[in-house]
This record gives sequence, structure tokens and C-alpha cells, in this order.
Amino acid sequence: MYLKYVIRFATVIITTGLLSACGSDSVMSEPAQETPPPKITETNTASNLAIPDNRDVQHYQVLLFGNSHVSAQASLITKLILAGNSNVQVTAVNAAGGYLDNPVSQQRRVDILASKSWSHIILQAQKYSQSGTVSYPTIAARTWIATAKEAAITPILFPEHPQKGRPDEGRQVHSLHQSIAAVQKACVAPVGLAWNKTLMTDPSFKLHSTDGNHASLMGNLLTALVFYEVITGQSADLLPYMADIAVEESTQQLLGQIASETIQANQACEFD
Repeated sequence: MYLKYVIRFATVIITTGLLSACGSDSVMSEPAQETPPPKITETNTASNLAIPDNRDVQHYQVLLFGNSHVSAQASLITKLILAGNSNVQVTAVNAAGGYLDNPVSQQRRVDILASKSWSHIILQAQKYSQSGTVSYPTIAARTWIATAKEAAITPILFPEHPQKGRPDEGRQVHSLHQSIAAVQKACVAPVGLAWNKTLMTDPSFKLHSTDGNHASLMGNLLTALVFYEVITGQSADLLPYMADIAVEESTQQLLGQIASETIQANQACEFD
């Protein structure tokens, strides 16, 4: 039944604004004189089902939609889940595709979504205004959420980490995704908030890559630790040291602790 939502998705996706210099990231570079994006009519997210609870499945099948910020997550999420419980199966697939309203990748995403009995979907690359003065449509995010829930998939919104030196951006993007979940129930992974807390704890941690935008291995691990706990419901703080991840043991322990503390203070999922 949920496929009717996927098919009708084609009628509500439009492209808005100009891409940033990076081209594949969610921050929108804006001209000095900002122009509000075109309006979009909501047609297929009237239903607002409860969030499916798939924390205890025996086969975690995790699908990721997004841009370059999700590129390292599938492999790390797989490692973390297996480190926490070697008796489960894990399949994590990065379907990429850029912005959530990207019409070019839409059909491929539809096909991938229908190809497996996914347990979780991580949705990243909601457009947002770097200055906070323009509101971009969220209909694509809400439609993917509704579609996922129709298929008993747990939808997880991924508000990405802030750019280097911009902690307010982390809070801004998290609030944006909370507003989406307030309309269409979904989990909101507090990734940016965990980054802010980590850098407040130890500003010397190199969570960013040299471009100040993308994540380093340490930053990607922190993000994956947040997803681990949101996906499984198990504390990231209790994960063992993983020698095959090139991050020091003491740092892994601290990042796991911060991920768990952040989620405890900012509940990601409200299951009915």
C-alpha cells in the first residue's frame, strides 16, 4: 500500500534555490538579496502514523538518503551495531542522491526503497538557509517520512553537524528538523548537538576535515555513535573499544559517552 505514496511523490518534488559551492551539501549559499523559494502544495502527507519501533529487530536493514555527509556512515553504523551485538545481521546501504527533493535521484530512490524490507531509513540533506532568513520547503522530507512509516520503516532525520566555528548552526538545523517531526512524526538524531557538546568538552578534538564543512574520521564516528543508539536503543556509552577504527580508545569512550548523554537530554524518538 505504501507504494502509492512513493509513486505520488513524483508530483510534489521541486527544486528550489541555488546549490552551494560544494553542490552536494544541504547548506544553501545565498545571494545578498535572498529570494523566498517557490511555494509547494502538500498533497500526500495527510496521514501521520506513529513511528515504527524497530529497535529490537534481528536484521537491521538501514537505508541512507543524503549527500556527502552520509558517505562514511553505512560502514561505521554496521561496525557499531555488530560490536554491540554480534548475534544480529546488519545491512546498511548509502543510496546518496543529494537533496531530499532532488528529482534526478527520485526514481532510483523509489526503486531502492521498494527493494527490501528496510528497518530504518536515515534522511539527510534537507535544504536550509545558512543565514536563517529563508525557509525552504520541507514537503520532500515529510513525504519520505510518511512513505517510510507506511512500510513499517523507522524514519530518522539527520540534522547534520555545524560547520567549523558555527555552533549556532548546529542548534538551528536541529530545530528545523524538530519542526518537521512535529508535523510528521519521526526520530530526530541530535547529531549537531552532540558535536557542539564534544567541542565544548574538548575544543582540540578535530571533528571536521580540513574544509571545515565535512567530518573527519573522528567526527563521522561521533555521528555514527548517535545513530547507533537511535537505531538500536542501546547505549553508545557501553560499546567496546573498536581497534579497527583509527580513533584512540579513550576518545572512542568519550565520544560514546557524549552521544549517550546528548540523546538522554534530547530524546530522538517518541514511540507511541
